[in-house]
Amino acid sequence: MMKYSMEEEVVVHPVDGMQLTEGYIREDGAAHYRGCLPGLEPEAGDTIEDVLLRLARKAKAYYGDDVVVELVPHHA
Repeated sequence: MMKYSMEEEVVVHPVDGMQLTEGYIREDGAAHYRGCLPGLEPEAGDTIEDVLLRLARKAKAYYGDDVVVELVPHHA
């Protein structure tokens, strides 16, 4: 079983629209970070921002160019 020390929630929505789907970016020892959105192939990268950009490219190809992929802000 893999252990993850950090996880960020990612959402996909059209500009000024309702959420279409959500996924995650997790810290992964081998690839540094790994991100996934339902129905799309996982992406890996050296930074959270790198994985977020890769997920955004895939989401735009799937849902259309008017979608936004962003991290969900954490509230204290």
